[in-house]
Amino acid sequence: HCCDKSQTRSAPRVSEHQAADIMSLASSTSRRPANAVNVVSSTWMRESQDLFDFESTSKESKSFSVEGSTTFVRNMHTVESVGASSVVPRNVDAMVRVVERDGLYWLDRSTAGGHSGRIWTVVRDSCNPVGHRLAKDDTIRLGRFRFRVRQLVTEAEGAELPDLGLEDTSFACEACADAAEGKACRICLMEGSTEEDPLIQPCKCMGSIECVHLQCLRTWTKSRLNLGENPLGSYSYKPLPCELCKTAFPTYVVGAGGAKSPLLDLPRTRPPYIVLESLVRETREASRSMHVLSLAEKPLLLGRGHDNDLRIADVSISRCHARVHFLGGHFFLQDNDSKFGTLVAMRRPWQIEIARPISVQVGRTVLSFTLAPLASPSAVSGRGSAAGSLQEASTELAGEASQGRSPSVIEAAGGGNEASVDGCSASSSGGESGRCLRPPQSA
Repeated sequence: HCCDKSQTRSAPRVSEHQAADIMSLASSTSRRPANAVNVVSSTWMRESQDLFDFESTSKESKSFSVEGSTTFVRNMHTVESVGASSVVPRNVDAMVRVVERDGLYWLDRSTAGGHSGRIWTVVRDSCNPVGHRLAKDDTIRLGRFRFRVRQLVTEAEGAELPDLGLEDTSFACEACADAAEGKACRICLMEGSTEEDPLIQPCKCMGSIECVHLQCLRTWTKSRLNLGENPLGSYSYKPLPCELCKTAFPTYVVGAGGAKSPLLDLPRTRPPYIVLESLVRETREASRSMHVLSLAEKPLLLGRGHDNDLRIADVSISRCHARVHFLGGHFFLQDNDSKFGTLVAMRRPWQIEIARPISVQVGRTVLSFTLAPLASPSAVSGRGSAAGSLQEASTELAGEASQGRSPSVIEAAGGGNEASVDGCSASSSGGESGRCLRPPQSA
């Protein structure tokens, strides 16, 4: 039969460089992660002590989709993403980084550039409907105030005494040796002492105000700290100094026989209870506060209002800011839609999973991370077969190009179908028996 030359086309000549690009593209497509991380950033336009106003409308929001290791930085009010192969600029605040390892994504603090502060987990966006589960040594942030979970005591551990840190800075005082020489108590003005109620010298005061009865000092301290007023045994403890010489009172008192007893007669707290240590920076060394709070009858309320179990008088605290409840042998922290949020410091890298989204706050920026599949399983399998067909075709193409011959027709697997991967397509339909388009350099 006669051949119609008008229907015949010569295959384009492809160099070794083009064949290598095709092979590299097919290989990278086959190693593409199955999931991507969707990120939504929201930055408060006002700079105010690293606070984020969840009720404000003056925010700058931005969305990202990440398919590899990425560092998120903030330049003024704008959040940007920097890939693993790029260098983080020095004039920006590096907030967090997403690390991809073996198909898994982890959230960790950034080690490059100027770090903009600590990473805090946003409790209101917790994936657990009952709240954030607390653990010992967790750092809680309410507005501008920070607390450390010093101790968690369940009902099974009810015999355990509250850890108030008395052993950390403990020192003792002894009973006055010359109590029989007319020394009087500076509170009750009575002379004499007994084994149960000795005269002691708790500070550096001298003269007629040098000694005080142990029971008198306990009664005065109890009234200053409001101890014993709560029926569940909840109280706040703060080391008190002498009002005259400003010397901190001792922790223990050594009696005549050498027996050591605590200076304070603390109330018995009903379990379960939690001990929170205030981390607010104070000007005085002896102003560290401990809060022993019982959850025996109801959840624990924290806020600025007077009806809260732990009242924090500050403008950054909402009236009922947060609550702690005991469930199933564990303590859970919940946010009560507060203005500046309830946060817990992230102490270790967090794995981002489909069922475990997470929101973190760094300075005045909140970033929400969710994991989503790139495509449906059928699309993923179709992409894999196309990548395999393209890999075989590119190998044959590279061999022919290296021998100086015109490349043969690229046939895709399956008649009449077209296999395409990120801009590079292989077709076996119609008069054009094969075609391979080199992807642009940006791909």
